[in-house]
Amino acid sequence: MPPASLRLLPSLVLAALLATAAQAQLAVETLRVEPLQPADAQRIYLSDPTMPHLVDGRVYVIDGAGMRYLGMVGSGYAATSVLSPDRKTLYVATTYLSRLQRGTRTDVVEAYDTGDLTLRYEIEIPPKHAQSLPMKALSAVTPDGRFLLVQNSTPATSVTVVDLQQRRVASEPANPGCYGAIPWPSNARRFTTVCGDGTLATFDLDADGKAQEPAISKPFFDPDRDPVFMHYELLGDELVMVSYHGAVYTARLAGAAPELRAPWSFVDAAARKQRWAPGGYALFAIDPDTRRLYVGMHDRQAEGSHKTPAKELWVIDLEAKKRVARLPGDMALSMAMSRGTPRQLYLLNAENRLVRIDPAAPGSARRKRSDPFGETPIYLEMH
Repeated sequence: MPPASLRLLPSLVLAALLATAAQAQLAVETLRVEPLQPADAQRIYLSDPTMPHLVDGRVYVIDGAGMRYLGMVGSGYAATSVLSPDRKTLYVATTYLSRLQRGTRTDVVEAYDTGDLTLRYEIEIPPKHAQSLPMKALSAVTPDGRFLLVQNSTPATSVTVVDLQQRRVASEPANPGCYGAIPWPSNARRFTTVCGDGTLATFDLDADGKAQEPAISKPFFDPDRDPVFMHYELLGDELVMVSYHGAVYTARLAGAAPELRAPWSFVDAAARKQRWAPGGYALFAIDPDTRRLYVGMHDRQAEGSHKTPAKELWVIDLEAKKRVARLPGDMALSMAMSRGTPRQLYLLNAENRLVRIDPAAPGSARRKRSDPFGETPIYLEMH
């Protein structure tokens, strides 16, 4: 056993260090929020409802060029999100329960700064917003950035019109039997909703966001023979939707009322015999420069197969109204086209991976695949 003086040495050293620390004035740390790198056309906002724990959804902010995380926004339960027209704000319409999975329900619209992902403000809305997987049609901002449109379902359907300037709810027009809110690109006070009988209902808003009675169109599609997916894209003033059986439905959202165009199919007789059909969630994207539509396809279509990941990616020339290429599908569930040039197509596949495709050279050898992101991501929006 060492002498008593040596046994006491560690205690004496510790006492001396503690005394020194007590006398020293440690600098007080100042917390700060670090801004993100400036956004470019390849920044992605990836919505993940986190299916294993639905009360704790997220929106991941991802650098699509480097395929890496930039940040994250918590999005509560069954949220929908959409960017403002100037891309400076991310709006999240969501639900919170006072006891996490039970208790008092509060629905809010949260406004996040896309520069640093800080919360700017929130607006309480009626506790009715549609709780589903994220879909483009469930929330939208008018082209002038004034109003946010949020689809409700209790299951009765209506649209909450949120005045983003006054930061309050402006109105709640009912859209019975209809779903989704699609703003008109060149009319900031008008939006259209898709109805279960195949028609389109169009609402006009006044300066305060109050809605007039809707105007109902002639049938746009046959819901019994060829229903459309609720995902849509806008090509200028042209609304583009795709049906379960592989037809393109378009309507010009301009003038006094929607101008409905005749649908046409991109599935030829040979492919129809093999039962090729579209499938996925945000299952198609459009390159506005080439007017080519990219859509996820699977064979052996059957009742309920409309969410099947893509076995192939078909490229459709919207001007020629025909398929011009068949590419590997990469098990894509959703996709989006970048807004800037050169264009890039991003797929989100069933393995939670992002796949980047150069439309100028879309072969699989040129594809860039990421590591998995999140838990159950399903929808992506480009900056």
